[in-house]
Amino acid sequence: MKNTPFGTEAGILSVVQGFRDRTLPKEQWTHEAHLVTAVWFHMNYSSLEAICYLRSGIIAYNVATGGTNTHTDGYHETLTLFWCRTISQFVADHRGLSLLEMCRAFLGSQQSGRDYPLKFYSRERLFSLEARATWVEPGN
Repeated sequence: MKNTPFGTEAGILSVVQGFRDRTLPKEQWTHEAHLVTAVWFHMNYSSLEAICYLRSGIIAYNVATGGTNTHTDGYHETLTLFWCRTISQFVADHRGLSLLEMCRAFLGSQQSGRDYPLKFYSRERLFSLEARATWVEPGN
């Protein structure tokens, strides 16, 4: 992890700031970057505030970096809320850790895996238009 932006607190804060001001290069907006950014928001705001900032921030970031937010690409409501719920609980369960420790702990957990949501959703349900547009409860 030391060779990634997530190996130091300064690196994490740089990713978060790049997301917030929409200057983070698109190729650096990885799955892990999404997760550590969400960890930072959940450590610094209430869960509902974090969701608002992340939802609007992801949509704006996608547009600012030349991406789109359509019925097939870009912002995904169910995935965003799934990760927010997962991370919010993880942060609550690990109070007292520093930002670096929290990010390392979450990225090192089984919960951080790209396919983790598929433990709760069928692929078809998770990647449906309904799930992209609005929250869909876990299930098949």
